[in-house]
Amino acid sequence: MTYTVGISTGFWRVARDPALLGLAQKIGGLGATGGIRFVQLDLESVAEFYEPEVKVQVKRMKDKLGMLFVGLHGEIGELMALDSAEKRIWDQTHRRLCQTARYAADLGFFYVNIHMSNKQVISFTEAQHRTQGYFYPVVGPDGKGLQSIIMGNTKIYDEAKKHIPMHTITRSNTFNEEYKKLQQEKLKQLPEILEHIAERELERYPPEQRTDELKKAIKKQHEDKARQDLLDQASNTAYRDERFQFDVWLKLGNSEAEKYQLDDGEWGAFHLVAHWMKEKGDSYWTNIAGGKDPQSLYFENENAFCAAVASKYIEGHFTLKDNPANREFLDGMSIKEWCEAKNLYMLTENPESGEGAEGLYRLFRPEHYYYTIKHINSPKIKICLDFEHMVSQGLDPDVELKKLPDDFGKMVVLFHLGQPVPYGGTAHIPVSRGSLAQEQIYRWLYLMKKKGWKDGYVLFERGGGRTGKGALPQEVFEDTVTALRWIVTFLERDVKPEDLPPEFYGISLQNEPVFARQLVAMREHAWDPLEGLLSVPEEKHTFLGKTAVDKGKGQEWEKRKFR
Repeated sequence: MTYTVGISTGFWRVARDPALLGLAQKIGGLGATGGIRFVQLDLESVAEFYEPEVKVQVKRMKDKLGMLFVGLHGEIGELMALDSAEKRIWDQTHRRLCQTARYAADLGFFYVNIHMSNKQVISFTEAQHRTQGYFYPVVGPDGKGLQSIIMGNTKIYDEAKKHIPMHTITRSNTFNEEYKKLQQEKLKQLPEILEHIAERELERYPPEQRTDELKKAIKKQHEDKARQDLLDQASNTAYRDERFQFDVWLKLGNSEAEKYQLDDGEWGAFHLVAHWMKEKGDSYWTNIAGGKDPQSLYFENENAFCAAVASKYIEGHFTLKDNPANREFLDGMSIKEWCEAKNLYMLTENPESGEGAEGLYRLFRPEHYYYTIKHINSPKIKICLDFEHMVSQGLDPDVELKKLPDDFGKMVVLFHLGQPVPYGGTAHIPVSRGSLAQEQIYRWLYLMKKKGWKDGYVLFERGGGRTGKGALPQEVFEDTVTALRWIVTFLERDVKPEDLPPEFYGISLQNEPVFARQLVAMREHAWDPLEGLLSVPEEKHTFLGKTAVDKGKGQEWEKRKFR
């Protein structure tokens, strides 16, 4: 059983610290100054991977400083939004995710940490999109048009038809091609129709006049109108028939913008995916959404609705192989396969909340993402748990952690720690020895240990210190590393929170000189509250008589009383 203590370097755009200019500099300029051998580098942008000679510099810094463990916190915000159905976000997220996994392995890092959710629930994001219209591309969990999951699943065809934008399908090349085919099919009926018209018209004439020439003339007379009638039928079918337009939608090509459009944007995409998951008995829908009707669940419990669908999109990013980014950066492997082959952890962290968005992220509850990681089922795709982020989402760790399954701790590799205060997940306040925060963190980690967390890493995430300026490492970290080391020391001894000894809080009953000095100070100042209250002349002789004071023994006593 081993628990390793580390620190994070922080983001340059937050700290503006020269020690954060470059991946290698982050290791040596800040990480090594904390007296630890485990550091997490916070990635500003994938462009940092292209710094000249970065691989050589990182290796030199790790070897020279004996830095055993170096992890990487991936990009944050929409640059890494695994839970989005918007095509522009999905595409850039997947590409940057593949880049990060590739270069993290090349540089010898042992994990990449990313936030599992960066978007608010659908009702909030769609409220913003509605003001601008819904004409923006969306995709399914595999990054492709939603046709890829709907094709062949006839039970959800009726649901899909509710979201298809008929008015945009008619602009596509596929529609034009299918319309022409329909017209051609209709025109194949023309000879038969003309024959029927001619036979009916010939009945008006005496038998001796029913010649072939007359028959041809009748056909020619009615040909234009019959042809136009057939073309009108084709037009009515193409522009008004729901079944025809749905079939066209299913056939849209990857290069057609209409393939990725729905009448109700991401709202529609999430609902379609939800119906698809329910019909195929997907474990996310069964465990997170309770197998309920998607339409009803959306209005009853949007958190569970979004958590189930977001989990499917996360799984898509981790298991997809048929994508240009996978071929370019991961040799055609999925993220899951790459991480297992390269012995690289991909850690998914519970998200922080922004002000006014507490509890409104798509996947933030531990009892939900427990099933996400369990279903993905990889020894290298695990959880990073941040208590401060939990609090920022309006969750009480003392309540939430106790409700989790008994094997939840087995899925956790890393804990991001700091004073657990609800400041939108951005405070990262140092943890002092003997503080309430130290005691709280120990209690929660001990609970996680009892739920299977037997080995792993604890890390203090850098903030701006208590003043927010963060000018000096001492202000940023204070004695947090020491406090965390006391935490892991007693975790390894399996000491219950209620049995923690004074040593945990930075004091020791065996340190007799310390207590002796404290006792002297207490006695020396025991009567201080009475000074100025007595009506008789006061003399301050401590425990020495007046004669001794007159002989100068008072000064001698002041110098030696603490010996």
